[in-house]
Amino acid sequence: MSTPASTRFAAVAGAFFYLQATSLYNNIRRRLQRLRQPKYLLGALAGAAYMYAFVFRHFMDQARSPAQAMQAFPSALLPDLAALVALALLLFLWLEWLFAGDGAELGFSETEIAFLFPAPLTRTALIQYNLLRSQLLIFFSSFLLGLLFRRGSAMNGHPLQYATGLWLLLSMGRLHLMAASFTRERLQHFGLSLWPRRLLVLLLGLSLAAACLLPIRDALMPPAISSWSEIGKLHPWFRGIIDHAPLAWLLLPLQWAVAPLFASDGSSFLRALPAAFGLLMLHYLWAVRAQVSFEEGSIAHAKKRALRRSAMREGRLHERAPSKPRNAPFTLHASGMPAMAFLWKGLLGAGTLYRLRSWLLACVISFAVAQWAALQPWSKPVLIAFGSGFLMIGVWGMLFGPMFMQRSVQRLLQTLDILKATPLGGRQIALGELITPTVIMTGVLLWLLWTATLCFLLAGGSAAFTPSMIGAAAVGLALLVPPLCALMLSVPFAGSVYFPAWLAPEKGASRGVEVMGQRMIFMAGYILALMIALLPAVLLAGLVFLLVNWLVGMVPAILLTAPCAAVVLGLELRLVLGVLGRRIDAFDLSQELR
Repeated sequence: MSTPASTRFAAVAGAFFYLQATSLYNNIRRRLQRLRQPKYLLGALAGAAYMYAFVFRHFMDQARSPAQAMQAFPSALLPDLAALVALALLLFLWLEWLFAGDGAELGFSETEIAFLFPAPLTRTALIQYNLLRSQLLIFFSSFLLGLLFRRGSAMNGHPLQYATGLWLLLSMGRLHLMAASFTRERLQHFGLSLWPRRLLVLLLGLSLAAACLLPIRDALMPPAISSWSEIGKLHPWFRGIIDHAPLAWLLLPLQWAVAPLFASDGSSFLRALPAAFGLLMLHYLWAVRAQVSFEEGSIAHAKKRALRRSAMREGRLHERAPSKPRNAPFTLHASGMPAMAFLWKGLLGAGTLYRLRSWLLACVISFAVAQWAALQPWSKPVLIAFGSGFLMIGVWGMLFGPMFMQRSVQRLLQTLDILKATPLGGRQIALGELITPTVIMTGVLLWLLWTATLCFLLAGGSAAFTPSMIGAAAVGLALLVPPLCALMLSVPFAGSVYFPAWLAPEKGASRGVEVMGQRMIFMAGYILALMIALLPAVLLAGLVFLLVNWLVGMVPAILLTAPCAAVVLGLELRLVLGVLGRRIDAFDLSQELR
């Protein structure tokens, strides 16, 4: 006799609340005990100071107007915010389907896998448990932003409306990512592997972009704006683009999803809720159905493999000879620098996206798109805007990229005992662990620099920035990117070996106030490391630049300055690797994590 669905859901809810309450108690107790160490107490104090300065102080300041944050935004463009966010979400969904891998992952911790998967629970019940757990963080973030920061009042809406709309949007995003991962894995079982699927998504996206933009290509030229008071001219121009079919049809579901977030009053908020809730339920049904379909496909795939093995044992099929590792980034020789073995292993684990051919393909696509844009009548202002945007993203990536790459650096603690048992010194281990994230981060930043340079060159430059100066500056920046990336990534690497308990917790684990302090301290460390690294390099480069510019000219001065600065940064990196190597040699994981 099958168990009723209500009983199963009650069992899931009971297990959920018990596990969350017990985990919260144990985490608080462990973190309070850890505060007896001064270095972790410092992180907790920094996190508390951040909460007071940016949260509680504004909450207690009742005299502050909630609309101050939006005063700088033109009122004529406020109605376009929802459509602009919907357009950004459409681009994000396409990029997510284009670059995501094939792995279907629910995000369970190892403890939950060990105890929940053998339990008498259906896969649907496990999805419900995972969704309930993710709702804690989504609910807290949404209502903290909406009620505590009073963000919705800046758009003439009640903060509770803003919080509810943000909760609906984040919940839909969580369900979409989960359902999409199961759908991609199921497509792989049907024979649509990674690169054919990416090619199909790329062609589909380019076809839809062409279908949306070609009918309105004459209207893509933005109106001339001579002052900030004329910024309202962008409203009819923007509406003329997004209200034109078929782009309007593509944006319609996404506009339903963000409509409660940007509702200006209670009546419009209530009118937007049914469509948003309907999209939420559709995403939930898609996630459940995709997971069940994935399980059925996995069982059928396992049965097919079992039949094949049985046929091999009976001699009806010949066992294929073992082949070389598939998708290897490059040929790994039996002897050479240990860092190359670390790089080979890291790129192999990162996936097929992080390959030289992918980087070259992205550069070719950027070149083709920039050349097409240069032939349009609206090319110059658009190319300058996109070039400036890519350049700003590159600067932002240099500052904050290590924060996104630090998970790959922090995996060192999982294998440090094994690595120390090998005939490798701490310096070699430090270099090996840093090389993969440095290569990946360098590749992304170089692609951004390449795209920005193309935009500026095809725009024709200006009197102050000639094409030769732009090309020389791009070459100089390209020489500085690799050592700067390695130096910036050394900050989270040093944090993982000097503050190992600040290692990012496993999936499903909670985060404490000291982790917020950790991020603040690491952010200060990024800025301090950048200033210290650049100071000697800037001094030497400045002297070389002034001398060569006086003797020869601007372009040779730029080309000679960059190698001098890169040499200084390389020497600094060598010094940092020596410090990290000595720390690794003296590191005792059993003592540090007490």
